[in-house]
Amino acid sequence: MLSIYFKQIRKNWVIWMLPILVLAAFSLLMVILWPSFKDYMADFGDLLNQPFYQALLPEGADFSSVEGFLAMEIFTMADIFFMALILLFGIQIVNREVDSGSLDFMLSFPVPRWQFILEKVFAFITVTISFPVFSTGITIIGAALVGVELQPRGAEAFFLALVGKWFLYFTMTCVVILISVITMDTGKTLSFGGLFVGGSYLLKTVGGLVKASDPVLSDYLRGASFYSYLDGGKIMNEVIETGGLTSSLIFEFLGMAIIAITLIVLTVLIFDNPIRQKREFK
Repeated sequence: MLSIYFKQIRKNWVIWMLPILVLAAFSLLMVILWPSFKDYMADFGDLLNQPFYQALLPEGADFSSVEGFLAMEIFTMADIFFMALILLFGIQIVNREVDSGSLDFMLSFPVPRWQFILEKVFAFITVTISFPVFSTGITIIGAALVGVELQPRGAEAFFLALVGKWFLYFTMTCVVILISVITMDTGKTLSFGGLFVGGSYLLKTVGGLVKASDPVLSDYLRGASFYSYLDGGKIMNEVIETGGLTSSLIFEFLGMAIIAITLIVLTVLIFDNPIRQKREFK
């Protein structure tokens, strides 16, 4: 019991933790540099409000504050880093076992297929959930060291925003896992998964660029993108202003949870299908 879970953590924790540690270190660096940058951020206000930057930067963040500065840097980097991590895990969970010829060997043990999938997914969750914890913790430490004063509820807002981003990334990971199990092919998973992840990012970006000229088209494009939901800047801004999550954000969290659970159930059902069990692997 849990042998696959612990094996996955031992085997992959370094790869999965690397982008998380880089983002945490970058959070610390941004806090340390904030005293030098804060006097200049007001001068960049008009520039950052241009459509091009608004399309790339977190929605609703106050870039004149240290929290907004963190949002601008960390959330943008996290989107890029987790794109790679989502595709990497989506390929690794089943396709790599098929390509190496080890899937038949692993499934020859008395381990149900659903357990094989779920233990790998839980291992991924265990490691990557440290993303909001590490980044928030090191930000608070850095702020204390250099004497940067966070806004009231600033640390809480940053943490909840990071949790929201993680929730979004995990749901997108579930989509790629489903693609992986359906195709059972590394190349197809990379192609379709990359199209889904990259396409979602592109839809949000293009939607932001055309917001000023065509708000209806912008709303349509952004609504079709996963990246438009649980936006870190929006979460941070609303927590600081209202003191907690609004009902709309709570519904977004619940919606993502329902989507993620549904995707995992579909993945398990497809992988456990007797027809698929007859497939010959390499």
